Formats: sequence, C-alpha cells, structure tokens
Amino acid sequence: MLNYSAILFDFDGVLCRDRFYTHTLIPEYQSIVDWIQKHIFGDAELCARWMRGEIDSRGINNTIATACGVESGWLHTQFLESVRKMKLDEQVVSLVKELKIKGIKVGLVTNNMDVFSEITVANHKLSKLFEVIVNSSDYGMLKKDNYGELFDVVLAQLNEDVQNTLMIDDSSAVVELYRKKGGEGFLYTLKQFSQLQKFLLS
Repeated sequence: MLNYSAILFDFDGVLCRDRFYTHTLIPEYQSIVDWIQKHIFGDAELCARWMRGEIDSRGINNTIATACGVESGWLHTQFLESVRKMKLDEQVVSLVKELKIKGIKVGLVTNNMDVFSEITVANHKLSKLFEVIVNSSDYGMLKKDNYGELFDVVLAQLNEDVQNTLMIDDSSAVVELYRKKGGEGFLYTLKQFSQLQKFLLS
C-alpha cells in the first residue's frame, strides 16, 4: 500500500460514466439527444459556465426545449429523471470502501453541475462514502481555475497537505496540475481499474 493519507476521486469518468438525458430520451427522442450533444456538450465554454454555476440546469433545458420544439417543463423532468438513473461503477465504489477500512481519508472533487449537489449526492449516498465532496458549481470555479484552487478547498476540509495525497482523474491536464501543486496523480481509464487497484492496495 502506498503511503497516502488522503486520496481524491473524480466523479465523471472515474466513479460514473453515464450521461445526462440518455436514460430517458433514448431511443424515442434520439434527435434531441443528438442536438444536445452537439450544441450543449459540444460547446466547451457553455459547459464550463454550467459547471461554474453561472447557468443552471433549468436554463439549459429552456434553451434545448426552444431549439428542439418541446415543452421545457417536460424536458426538465426527463432530465432530472435521467440524472436519478445514472449508475456508479461498483468496483470503484468498493475500492473507496477498502481504502476507508485501511484508514485512508477519501474525498470527491468534481467539475459538475447544480444537479450533482441537488440530486446525485443524496441519490447515491455519496456523503456516506466520501468524507468531503466538492462540486465546482457550488464554488464557482473548475478544477483548473486559479491554479487548482478547488483542490485547496477539498484539502483544507480534509485537513491534509497536498504532498501526502493522490488525485485519481481521467483528465491528463488535471493530473498534471495536481502534480505541479505537489501531490501525486493517477490518470484513469476504465481499462486501468486492475492497475489502479493493484497500485493502491498491493
């Protein structure tokens, strides 16, 4: 076991790989999903504003509804239900639990939207799994903003120095930044789970 006092996990791409809208709009409304993928998630600046809390989910759904010719209240309801139906990667969940048993502090830090704090945290009982949860939209900044200030937030809440910690993320830019701040980083993909498990528990 490597000597970390705290390990931070990303959400999207590590703990979960499901996507908004897909559980409720596919296959019947595939054309709407295609529009969303191109004009919402294909717009990096718009997504960044959403994940900084500058735009909320209802506003996003109003935009989609107007463009796609559907009722905004209906679309927002479909969106919220799709969020509730998102699944966690149970093998990663089990790994987090194993780390806690070994006395390692675990935190979750994510670039995410308002619905993560409003629905996902409670829906998956993430507050019982992680000692600290930091969502970008609650703090008005992304992980890479202000030289990784969001990491300073989560580490302060864990009462840990960055030198004693590891960040597991699917973004090479985030991992690189965390290393520059003095921590360790693990660039994660689904195919690397066995490698990650061995890295942390052997």
